[in-house]
Amino acid sequence: MLLGCTLMFACSHAGPAGSAEDSGAVAASIARGDTTDAEFEGTDDRGVPHYALTRAFSAEDSALLLHAYGIENPHHLYVSDSTEEGILKYDTEVKRCRTCYVNSYRIGYVSVRLPGESWEQAERRVRASKPSAFAPQTGDAGSTSLADLDPEARPIFERMLGDARAAGFHLTVKTTYRSPRREAALMARGGGHTHTLTSNHSYGRAVDVEVDTPKGKRSRRVSDWIAFRRWVAKYETGTGISFKLLGTPERTWDWGHVELPTDQVGFGTIDAAVGRARACLAAGSTTPCDFRPNLPARLLP
Repeated sequence: MLLGCTLMFACSHAGPAGSAEDSGAVAASIARGDTTDAEFEGTDDRGVPHYALTRAFSAEDSALLLHAYGIENPHHLYVSDSTEEGILKYDTEVKRCRTCYVNSYRIGYVSVRLPGESWEQAERRVRASKPSAFAPQTGDAGSTSLADLDPEARPIFERMLGDARAAGFHLTVKTTYRSPRREAALMARGGGHTHTLTSNHSYGRAVDVEVDTPKGKRSRRVSDWIAFRRWVAKYETGTGISFKLLGTPERTWDWGHVELPTDQVGFGTIDAAVGRARACLAAGSTTPCDFRPNLPARLLP
């Protein structure tokens, strides 16, 4: 199911046409030739990602990205920010403003996307399903235990949470590990519970916390949540890698989410994704296209 584009035959980029404005920008950018990935990092002052509109994709590269990573329109790729921790993402729709939330996928992450299925097709399938279609299987219902985090990330989260409480924040851990099936169930439920099927929760490298009042109830004061998010954004992990939030400390759709990236999962450039796609799709290859989680043994398939 390669949507009319295979690796054995030369083919032009096949994907949704999008808006006339988007198509025109892509056509003009291809005519200008290739550029460096640095141009596709971070967001502009409107909060819109710097999409790879000005990058030329060969027919082979487009086919590789489609077959390995479900990318129908590679011009919707971008690197999440301009730091060394930036990660390659794909939006099925172009984001038009800071608060125009669109579904976004981390390339190379485990998910419920089927082999040969594009992200657009995966979205439609999940949205058309009932949440019960992604009922948890043995061991993957999700967890609130820090013991179910990536063993490398666990002590860093434990130290951060301890320091946060010592700094006066009242916190409750709501979620640690969450399987790809659980992520899909949240999307199927709708209502903005999630905007992705690829999550650092599935790698044991994300925690959802609740900011509580001194009496142990969920704080309804936005200022309390902003104060914690500002604090954790500046937190020194001692590893050279910082905690990441979704959105900014002051604006987000997921207030309690905190994650710890790793250079062992995901891609920092488009070329890296193309290279791994070529390797994992080669005849006889033992290289997986997606990155395998480093989780406690009981959570591994």
